[in-house]
Amino acid sequence: MNTDENSFKLIVLSEAGQELILNEDPKKLLDNVFNRLSSHLDLDVYFNYIFDEETQRLHLMNYHGISLQEYLPIEWLGLDEAVCGEAATRRSRIIVEDVQSSSDPRVVFIKSFGLKSYVSHPLISYGKFVGTLSFGSRKRRSFSHLELDIMQTICSQVSIVLDRILLISALKRKNRELAQKNKELKHSEKQLAAIFSVIPSPVLVVSLEAQQIIECNDALLSMLDISREELLGQYWPERHKADSLLKPILDASMQALHKSNIEVSFPNASGQPKICLCHAVSLDINQTPGMLAVFSDLTEHKEYEKEMVRLDQLHLIGEMAAGIGHEVRNPLTTVRGFLQLMSKTEAGKQRYLEVMIEELDRANSIISEFLGLAKNQRIDMKYDVLNALIEKILPLIQADAMVSGKTVTTELGPIPPMLMDERLIRQLILNMVRNGLEAMPPEGHLIIRTYMEEDGIILSIEDNGKGIPSDQIEHIWKPFYTTKESGSGLGLAVCFNVADKHGAKIDVVTGPAGTTFSVKFKRLPA
Repeated sequence: MNTDENSFKLIVLSEAGQELILNEDPKKLLDNVFNRLSSHLDLDVYFNYIFDEETQRLHLMNYHGISLQEYLPIEWLGLDEAVCGEAATRRSRIIVEDVQSSSDPRVVFIKSFGLKSYVSHPLISYGKFVGTLSFGSRKRRSFSHLELDIMQTICSQVSIVLDRILLISALKRKNRELAQKNKELKHSEKQLAAIFSVIPSPVLVVSLEAQQIIECNDALLSMLDISREELLGQYWPERHKADSLLKPILDASMQALHKSNIEVSFPNASGQPKICLCHAVSLDINQTPGMLAVFSDLTEHKEYEKEMVRLDQLHLIGEMAAGIGHEVRNPLTTVRGFLQLMSKTEAGKQRYLEVMIEELDRANSIISEFLGLAKNQRIDMKYDVLNALIEKILPLIQADAMVSGKTVTTELGPIPPMLMDERLIRQLILNMVRNGLEAMPPEGHLIIRTYMEEDGIILSIEDNGKGIPSDQIEHIWKPFYTTKESGSGLGLAVCFNVADKHGAKIDVVTGPAGTTFSVKFKRLPA
């Protein structure tokens, strides 16, 4: 190659090489390179096919010198089609001269474009096949060795630059796809988190590998009565106190993994007893073993069961009371009357007769309480002020207290009138006060309070006795259950029945310092 040829080659390559540095868009880059080459080599067209790995075909991505209608039939080529396909298959340059006089089937579409000479180069970047870049001329039947050498050099440089651009473009596309998927994933996570949060059943998620609680929903926090910060991040109870709040539910969850539903009882953070049914399943958490535990809170259901048993007992006693109560009182009244007559005439036996009368009076008192449980007992509901009733019977209560050296005081707050049966409420107050007085030692002090709480009227009777033992608290409302030698076991059962007929609820708080019975009446519009 002489000096002029070298100079020419350097000029062409220098001009074209600048375009390889300045442009990042494949179409713009190839168009500019083609314009530089065509000004020196009389080129009319170029075709840039990119190899599509998914279809194993060539896709015409960039071109110049043909119309859109001419582009469509050659948009896709197989590796065994046309000159470009052969260059791709062989991974070597294919040169076609005097195209119009050629009978080679590979040049059919080249002829249709009016080309006279054509050359197709495989684009290979560091051993990787990228595609093909072909040039054609409608003016010349062939290219010189210098021109072919220039095009070969340009194609070698284009291979590397184009591969880099396509790789960057593919990475950007992947990044966009990943960003979109991340956006969709975050949206899905938010939706799942929202669903997880509002599930009515308490749910707990635990990492078995890290032995750590990693997620829970609001229902669980509400059941345990603790905050999310107090629960999340806590480790297995063995690492903490043996009486940890979490120990019962975690133990039940681990058992439920290997068995069917497990029933578990535990106090929550406020000390309220809870009874739950636990179901647990294994879970894959970031490719590590985990567990999802779902709890069904049976506390209210169990309470309802107890209430139903108690109500059934009360109804049964009520039916019995209605049937036999009045029949028994009539003969008792008759016997008492004759005993009183005999006590006036039988002077020597008067002490025995008085004992018999006292026992008849006691039996009559028990029947009166028994009749208080009658299901069909007549109720006379009227609007009245609870404070006025308490003040009316207070002298009687204080007199009973003074006999045993005890005191009774009242703290009556402002309360509105309420719908009540005065006779039944009077019986309820007397029964509760009597129980409180009997539970207190000499010099004990009992307080009767009334006050408003939210939408209810509260009647509270507080004693300073020794409290009710925990093993007896569940049974105090049962008819005939008593710890007193002379008790009937009907006093609190009657109170429960009276409260039930007034739509009220009785709560008990007891301890070594005493017991408080609180009756909450619903406030109804006058």
